[in-house]
Amino acid sequence: MDKIKGMRLSDIVLLMLQANGGSLRGKTLAQKRAYFLNQFLQLGIPFVPHYYGPYSAELDYAIERCKALGFIEEKSMHFGVKKQGFEIRRYDYNLTPDGMEVVNNLLQRYPSECQKIIDVLQNISHTDKDDYMILSIAAKALHILQTEGRPMTEKEIINEARQFGWEISEQAIDNAAEVLVKLGLVKKDES
Repeated sequence: MDKIKGMRLSDIVLLMLQANGGSLRGKTLAQKRAYFLNQFLQLGIPFVPHYYGPYSAELDYAIERCKALGFIEEKSMHFGVKKQGFEIRRYDYNLTPDGMEVVNNLLQRYPSECQKIIDVLQNISHTDKDDYMILSIAAKALHILQTEGRPMTEKEIINEARQFGWEISEQAIDNAAEVLVKLGLVKKDES
């Protein structure tokens, strides 16, 4: 990852929680917010296609590192079992007092960089309203558009998504397009 004036990815994880009031609901939301943060600030975080859209193993590792250091706590929420037998869980993250101390230190050491990160994250948050599903589909659509490198219709995006094993409806693409337009990452074709 390209560093922002000496900051590590684990520092960015802590700032992600700080920008969201000290907590974040779910790994998917964390991954997608980091994906879009990476789009805006060109942080160099590697993402690959995954079931819920672009995924970064490095981000996952940074979250685990923050947990191991006692900077964040993870709470697991159980939501039953899918038909296929898979357990449905959500992992929520909260800054600990030690984590807040690190954030305060970062804010003092790198005030402009931290503010830039927090501003972008808050813009994403206001757009996605903590809806990890719409953000996930928006990330998938943006990944496809960037991979193809050309304007695409909804049907083309849906067909290309199938290549990654992603099933996306036209309505979901419409909603995702609205998010991408609001974030200023794509322009809507008015023709």
